[in-house]
Amino acid sequence: MSAPDEVDLARANRAVAMLLGRMNLAAHPDAAEPREGSWAVIVECATGSGWQRVELRAGPEPLAAIDGDAKAEKTLAARWRTYLADCAYD
Repeated sequence: MSAPDEVDLARANRAVAMLLGRMNLAAHPDAAEPREGSWAVIVECATGSGWQRVELRAGPEPLAAIDGDAKAEKTLAARWRTYLADCAYD
């Protein structure tokens, strides 16, 4: 991944919010930021016992998903669901 610019950062944050919304989780994206050739996505979510903060990783999938790539969205959602299993559903 090349160094993202402000447009990439804004698109990545919108994509993460969109993906979490479609997963129907009570989760809130805190930030999507470039890190070591990928995206680090910080998510906070409600759990049965309070809140948790999770750092997820993604390659180009968030930007592909917001551009309409259904396969990238499905792959990323499946991977993230594992790490967000304790999050409550809306």
